Amino acid sequence: MTFSDAELVRMARNGDTASLGILLDRHRASLYALALGFLGHGPDAQDAVQDAFLLALRKIGHLREPEAAGAWLRSIVRNLCLSKLRERQGGVVLANLVEDQGPREPHESSVEEALDRLAMRDWVWTALSELPEPLQVTALLRYFGSYDSYEEISSVLGVPVGTVKSRLSQVRAKLADALLETAGFAHDEARHLHDAQTRYFTEAYEEFNRGSYEMFADAFSRDVVVGYADSEVEGGLEFLIHRVWEENLEAGVKLHPTNVLASKDVTVIEGDFENPHDDPGHCPPATSIVCFYGDGKIRRLRQYYAPHTESQLR
Repeated sequence: MTFSDAELVRMARNGDTASLGILLDRHRASLYALALGFLGHGPDAQDAVQDAFLLALRKIGHLREPEAAGAWLRSIVRNLCLSKLRERQGGVVLANLVEDQGPREPHESSVEEALDRLAMRDWVWTALSELPEPLQVTALLRYFGSYDSYEEISSVLGVPVGTVKSRLSQVRAKLADALLETAGFAHDEARHLHDAQTRYFTEAYEEFNRGSYEMFADAFSRDVVVGYADSEVEGGLEFLIHRVWEENLEAGVKLHPTNVLASKDVTVIEGDFENPHDDPGHCPPATSIVCFYGDGKIRRLRQYYAPHTESQLR
């Protein structure tokens, strides 16, 4: 049985953590695509989605319109991305994950009370207990203590601020993964989409690396719009075939998928480039490719690249 977003929200509010995991997994690809649009290829986009998952865990009881869960999650990711951009520019540091996204209701409970009410407290503590002790302590101080800054936690633990940030990044990733694992891919929609898209693009790239792009071409609309981080290219499928795929094949470039995220309308493919030995800088080391679907075909594609490494530029 496939539940609507609103039904999953209501079940999550009643303490069904697996329902929240299913909801987040359903929207994960589109949320990651949104984060990539703001932050580009790299760990910051992944961090933003993981942060959003933990905020959703804490704030699901504040969502006034369960039918708008997708828009609510996108607004959380958007705000987190803007905070990360300000942080990059030396401005406002990322806000504490327990802060609200939107107007607060009068007499709102504390975070711990909210977790108790949602019957998710046991899940959170169980997930934390499986982390190594340094990560546990850092997480408890940050998310359940009274310390609002990295500097305060740094002083308490006697470690550099950079170490605190690194530990918290690991905590976010592990808790986000644990929340998705709680869903257990019990939701047929999520499982089938993930399996089908992973299988399709793995086979398509294997075929491409052997010198053929026919399987890829079949997935695209003839008038697909191709975009990069700062531009869009007219030309549709013909542009992809003649200006991207054929040129890369002729140069000897290969791409090896490392991860595929899929939802109903969006698929994100992450991969590492293998450049020819005589041209190690032909392509960047890695990429994230976002495919937006319509009528069963990819109608818009955006590609983000990791920066060249120093060894490639020599």
